[in-house]
Amino acid sequence: MKNTKEIQTILTAIYCINLSKQDKKDKDIDQICEYAFGRIFGANTNLLILGCIDKTQEQILEEVNGIMYANTNYKEFIDLKTTE
Repeated sequence: MKNTKEIQTILTAIYCINLSKQDKKDKDIDQICEYAFGRIFGANTNLLILGCIDKTQEQILEEVNGIMYANTNYKEFIDLKTTE
C-alpha cells in the first residue's frame, strides 16, 4: 500500500466529518473508524470527540481541510479534480 503515512489523517477526517452530522451520524462509519484507530494505531477516538464538541459542521470541515492539506496530498488531488 502506498502512502500509508496518510492513513491516520484520512481516518481522522472521515471520523470528524461523520461526527459533524450529529443527528445523521452513520453508526457503521463510526464503528469502523473506532476499530481502525484501535487496531492500526493502538489509540481511541476520545480526543477527536472532545475536539468536535460544540463545533458546527462548517467549523469541523475547516479544521479537517487544514489537517488534510497539511498532512496529505489532498490539496493537489482537489486541484486536479477541479481542472479536469
